[in-house]
Order: sequence, then structure tokens, then C-alpha cells
Amino acid sequence: MKFIKLFEPITINGLEIKNRIVMPSMALAFSFDYSFNDRLKDFYRERAEGGVGLMTIGPTAIDPEGAAPIMPGIYSDDQIDSFKIFIDELHRGTDVKVSIQLMHMGRNAVSLTGSQAIAPSAITGKVTKQMPREMTKEDIEKVKEDFAQAAGRAKEAGFDFIEIIGCTGYLISQFLSPLTNKRTDEYGGIIENRFRFGLEVIQKVRETVGDAMPLGIRIAGNDFLEGGHTNIESAMFAQAAEKAGINAINVTGGWHETYIPQLTTNVPPGAFVYLARGIKEKVNIPVFASNRLGNPEVAERALRSGACDMVCWGRPLIADAQLPNKVKEGRLNEITSCIACNQGCFDSIVSGMPVHCVLNPRMGRESEFVIEKTDSPKKILVAGGGPAGMEFAVIAAQRGHDVALYEKEDQIGGQLNLAKAPPGKKELHNIILNLSDRMKLSGVKVYLNTALDVQTIRKEKPDVLVVATGARPIEIKVPGIDKPHVLNAWDVLMERVWDIGGNVVIIGGSATGCETAHFIAHMAAPDPETYAFLSYHNAEDPEFVKTLLHKSGRKITVIDMIGRMAGNVGPTSRWTLMKSLKLSGIDLRPGNKLSEITDDSVIVEVGDKKEIIPADTVILALGAVSDNELAGTVRENAINVITIGDARAPRKITDAVMEGFEAAMDV
Repeated sequence: MKFIKLFEPITINGLEIKNRIVMPSMALAFSFDYSFNDRLKDFYRERAEGGVGLMTIGPTAIDPEGAAPIMPGIYSDDQIDSFKIFIDELHRGTDVKVSIQLMHMGRNAVSLTGSQAIAPSAITGKVTKQMPREMTKEDIEKVKEDFAQAAGRAKEAGFDFIEIIGCTGYLISQFLSPLTNKRTDEYGGIIENRFRFGLEVIQKVRETVGDAMPLGIRIAGNDFLEGGHTNIESAMFAQAAEKAGINAINVTGGWHETYIPQLTTNVPPGAFVYLARGIKEKVNIPVFASNRLGNPEVAERALRSGACDMVCWGRPLIADAQLPNKVKEGRLNEITSCIACNQGCFDSIVSGMPVHCVLNPRMGRESEFVIEKTDSPKKILVAGGGPAGMEFAVIAAQRGHDVALYEKEDQIGGQLNLAKAPPGKKELHNIILNLSDRMKLSGVKVYLNTALDVQTIRKEKPDVLVVATGARPIEIKVPGIDKPHVLNAWDVLMERVWDIGGNVVIIGGSATGCETAHFIAHMAAPDPETYAFLSYHNAEDPEFVKTLLHKSGRKITVIDMIGRMAGNVGPTSRWTLMKSLKLSGIDLRPGNKLSEITDDSVIVEVGDKKEIIPADTVILALGAVSDNELAGTVRENAINVITIGDARAPRKITDAVMEGFEAAMDV
């Protein structure tokens, strides 16, 4: 595909932007005192140099009590210079246009001052579980003034574009929604009253910055909350915002509180473009589309369709700062594609930790890790083609080392080949494609179907041996464990076995067990193309077609001694998995200890009682242990042996890649 629309310039209220790519505001947690520090500057500088058209710094606090210190602030004149110096630098060295997002979190504010969060109404926040204080008229006037003063400082600092946040359940959207706004004054009740606060903020900001400053607002295209705003009400607010002085509408998905997946791997690329279209049909100003648009072809099609005027690349630019340049220059095989895993970004923010990236270990550490050629190149052999081994091989080769990677299987990827199998996880295959391409580009020699052994090591005489041989399934001793209908989850996910009965019991309720249950349940579901065909032609009753998605044709049970199923899945992904298991009718039985496997059942202990669960197929998903025997067999003193990834200790993909990267930087 030719990327034409992506690289067309666009003008917003006199501001010419070189392409249609927006880096939206993203919480990074790189600051803990509201400062715009060097770590943030390094992050943004690299994205500006990567070719993005409009880059948004933020969220940025307009008031310390309405935000959190993990973001920079612009609530004091003392904070202007740190932005101004940096923006001047970007304007001198790049052609990026720089935006700022002004934030007030309302009832979601995490305050370290001890003061109570404020909101339109005193309704406990579903995110914080804390009760906010209902805003007085004085509070309302103060917050409007805080927005305006922050915007004035942003203009003085040299920002090219200002964006107000009015989405995802923060203060303005709390005023908009009847779920969080129960006021009886002119700011509550009918929809026009609920619009009032947001529109007055816009008007106040416009008065402060003047007519020439490009001004945008980010809104939810649909709250995706029962009783909240749909795309219809969102479009009505967008129309009113345009009249109030807004020059562009940035449309994202629902609130953080929604039970509709927004950003996880099971969300199809471009799934929410229709929300932008619904807004664009009602306004006469540019509209940005958001969420799962990182695939350049998907983004180009969205622009060509006329559904939007610009596309937001957030996490894709976390994964690859050079993404726009690579697309423009046709270097698609060099792209590190975001896989929507959420492990390093959203899971980190939820846990109160700085953002990092599974696929880009330099992210947030751009100055700390600069890949340069070594003065002492070495001969390095890597045993194992999983994520740790591949990442090590790439970085070591880029630094000038002579690297050869050996993989005993007929394909690289290691346990990624298991992880990509469940429904909605196919994009994990992009890690394999990306690392494979990068190994080729950096000159790594790859040998498949070849286990690295002691004889080869002695023959090749490497300076460094990297053991990245991964892990193997845990084995247990239980009566009946060796029966022919007892399978391993790894074999099921790799489709090495396919004779699965109608009564399935999965032993192990961690990520692998629950994902295997979802994988088996989904076997009978129509693929998306079939579902779309049946729905489009009204071939069946719509409700009947919908039920086909959730009928597995099997009775699937997952047991484990633990009390929390899928406890090792990240918080922003776990709830979507649990929702899918529930929709598929999978029986989750925590607190069940395996006692015995018979020819047609599984016997479990629940407390002091035993229960029988029918089972004609039993699948073991009990975890993994390191497979690192090779490290112990190499005793040549001249060889430096490094063990990384699951061979060192079974962990998540992000740990494996990070370890491979850091080891390669040190060698």
C-alpha cells in the first residue's frame, strides 16, 4: 500500500502540520514532583525526531490538587521556562508541531496533599474507590480560571497547539455524564446544562489565548457505560464545542471504568474509527481518530475513508519512536510494531510505576542506553531463539559483535508461539516478525533445527556463550497423570494435538491455563468474516448469530488450588480475559486441588471433601521451569557464559526482552 493520506499536510486554525500523525497525550510517570524533567525531554525529543506531525506533551496538571505529581505541571509561572527552552530546541531542530494537554482529573485525582478530590457530584469513584467533594460555584470558577491560566502559560512557553482533556472519565466528562453529574443547578440536569461547564472552560481558555491559537479538545466517542453518553451525545457536545471556539476534536474511546475493551490485543485494529466518523459528520473542523491504529495500513485506510482527518499513534510511538520516518521511507521491515500487550505501559501506570515497553527497552531511558559500536568485537553464540535470545542477538550484532543464534525447533519465537495462539493474541506474532527482520538486517546468523551443543561450542570457540534456552512445562506426580487422554497445554496451543473431547478439565488456573480454556472454547466460534457475512445479509436472527460467538460445544472446567484465577495476567488485560471466559461459559474452580485422574473424570479435593468432575480430556497447565542445562555443561574458562530469559527464571515477555537487551549492552 502507498501511504498517501498519512503524509499529506493539514492546517488547523492557521497551523500547518506536515502530516496526519498525532502523538496523543500519554501518562508516563517519569516525574514525581510535577517537573518537566530530563527524562521526559529525552522521551519527547526522540519522538519529535522520529517524524510525528503533531506531538502532545501531557497530560499536564493545571492544579496540583486536580492531578498527580507523576505528570508535569503548568500551574505556576515558574514552570514556563522548562517547557519554553525545550520547545525552542525542538522548533530549531525539527519541524514537529508541539501540543500540550491540560488536565484536571476530578474525582480520579490522586492527591498527596491530603485534600479531598472534587467532582460535579459526591459519587464514589470506581477507579479510586474514594468519595469526592461536590464542587461549589467557587470551585467551578476556580477550575475554569486554572484552565485559562495554564493555557496562557502554554502559549507563553511557545506551544503550537493546546488541547483540553474532556474524556475517559476526568472532570469535564464527569460534568457531561448523567452517571456522575447529579447536580440540580445550571450545571446539572438536562444535557445542555451538563454541557455548560466544559463549554465555559473552552470559552475561558479561548478568551485567554486569543483567536489565533489552535485549540482542541479530546472527548470520548462513546462512554461505553450503561446510561452514559453514546456517540450521539458526544457528537452533540462536539458541535457545541466547535461553536465555543474549538478548532479540532480528538476522539478516543470510552471511560477508564468501561467493561468494553479499548486497547488490549483482542480489540481489532481500527475498531473504533466509527466513533470519529460519527463526530466528523456533525462538525466542520478536523477530527482525530484514536485507539488501535498503529498499523500504518489501517491508519491510511481510516484517513482514505473520510472517517477522520488525523490519526493518533500513542503506544506505537512508545514502541518505535522512528515509526513515521520508517513508514514514509518505506522501511516497513524495520518497524517495531506495538502488540497492545499493555505490560509495560498501562499495567505500569495502574501499578504506580513508570512506563516502559516490552519491545523497546530504551523507552524512557534514551540517554542511558545509546547503541554504539564496541571497541572489542567478540564472537558470540546464542542458544535459543525466544524473545530474550533474539533481542540479545540483535543488539549485540548492532554493536559490532559476530553473532550466531541456534534454535532447536524449526521456527524461532520460543514461548511466543504459545502466547499468540489464543483468541485476540495473534499480534504477538509481530514480535517474532520484528526480531527476525532485525536479526537479518543486523547480520545475525540463524540456524534452525539445530540445538547448540558442547561439541559445536568447542569447535566454534566463542568468546561468549548466551544461554537463552527458555523453559519447559512442570511435571507432577499424580495418579493417572500418564493416561493417554492427559495432554499438555503447550501441545494444545501449538496444535500438536487436536483430539479434544467434550468434557475438558484444565489443571492450572494461571495465564496459560485460562488462555488455553479460551483457545479451546473459541474453536467452534465463527471467524469474524463469517460473523460479518451472516449479520450483513441477515442470514440468521441477530441474537442467534451473537450466541454462536459464545457456544464452544464443550464443557470446559479450569481448576487450581489458588484462589485467584489468571492472577499473573496484568491488571489491564486480566478483566478482559475473565470476561471472555465468562461469556464462553467456562467453569472456573479456584481452591480445587487435583487428587487423581481417572479414565473419565478428575477427582479434586475441595476443603475436606472430594468431588468428581467428568473429563474425557485433561490438559496440564501447571507452569514452567527453567531449561538451562547447557550452561552447566560448558566449563571452558575462556568462555564467558551468560544466562538470560526463562533459562534464568520463567517470567513475562517484558522481562525476557529487557534482560536480553541489557546483557547485550554490557557484553
